[in-house]
Amino acid sequence: MNKMTVADFKSSFSTVLAKVQSGEQFQILYGRTKKPVATLIPYKLKTNKKRVLGTYEGIMTFTEEGDGKITLEEFLGV
Repeated sequence: MNKMTVADFKSSFSTVLAKVQSGEQFQILYGRTKKPVATLIPYKLKTNKKRVLGTYEGIMTFTEEGDGKITLEEFLGV
């Protein structure tokens, strides 16, 4: 995956779009720390599939009481 800053992306927008159409992917980096903020992928790679919850979808339900927070001891089973 190619990485580029916002400034580089702005200055070569048309070239980047042409490369994306040919199958390349780009990660856009922002700021002095060059933090990743976006990924540009070809439209044909985009998926709109529904995610399957698991084997028991439609058979079993899950409910959660409280705020969902647990302690480290509860997480580790200690």
